[in-house]
Amino acid sequence: MLDIEKAHLYGQFVEAAYAMYDKPQGNPLRPAPAGIPAGYELGAWIHMSDFVGDLQTLKFYGIVAHNLTDPNVRVIAIRGTEGAIEWLDDLFASLVPFREAPSAGRVAAGFDKIYDTLRIVRRQLPGAPADFGETFPGSFADQLEQLARSREAERGEARVGGQRPKRTTIVTGHSLGAALATLFVMENDWKRKFDITTLCTFASPRVGNMEFVALFNQLQIDSWRIFNLQDLVPKLPPHVPVVLNYDHVETAYSFDSSDFAKNSPLCWHALETYLHWLDPQSPLRPECVRTL
Repeated sequence: MLDIEKAHLYGQFVEAAYAMYDKPQGNPLRPAPAGIPAGYELGAWIHMSDFVGDLQTLKFYGIVAHNLTDPNVRVIAIRGTEGAIEWLDDLFASLVPFREAPSAGRVAAGFDKIYDTLRIVRRQLPGAPADFGETFPGSFADQLEQLARSREAERGEARVGGQRPKRTTIVTGHSLGAALATLFVMENDWKRKFDITTLCTFASPRVGNMEFVALFNQLQIDSWRIFNLQDLVPKLPPHVPVVLNYDHVETAYSFDSSDFAKNSPLCWHALETYLHWLDPQSPLRPECVRTL
């Protein structure tokens, strides 16, 4: 069951990633923290390449934040593509095996390719020893685990009987970020590096085929797929039997933005529209506010 208050909180982490991208302080690839919910600290930046034509150019796309009270609780948040949604043309051409979980059905070729570009950049926290590297090798889940192990070592947390500490993890994303967040949850199910409790996505496109979805829906997590009935992105890629048998993961929670926002593709898809539905005190984009 959707927890509206928690979903709004998780959405604020994605909103922070957008804010840090739009108005970076300092290095655009390592922007200073901005808008991160109280009680959490930025632990790492997430980089990736979003266009199939140039997979070598990395951009800042998300954050890894940990809870200050319990550092083993973390939120991984990935923003969507800024501006126009031209990336749709490249991403929805074909279905391929998900390279990080080849037996988990097929996914959009573009998503799989972009997922492979995800890179973690570790932030040097005040007072922490500089004994660990800034970047890590391997898949996205592999890199995140190395980041987690470096933080655990900083805190002097020893493994008990070879067992890692419990790593409570929330994963969230908007648009393209929602698709990549879904892929990470599936990769983690195969590798069991984190204890994911919740996946909360906003405006997610369809990510994989019906086999992928069937396996995903068996995961023992809270999966909240929030979408606007007016938004075009959740309708893509289309479900075409046999040829493109895409489907959506559960569990769907829908709303209709025509009840409170201007009707335009921008307003239908904007994260602010989604957060306003969850909490009317959360402002819409100025251009999406209805005038009397």
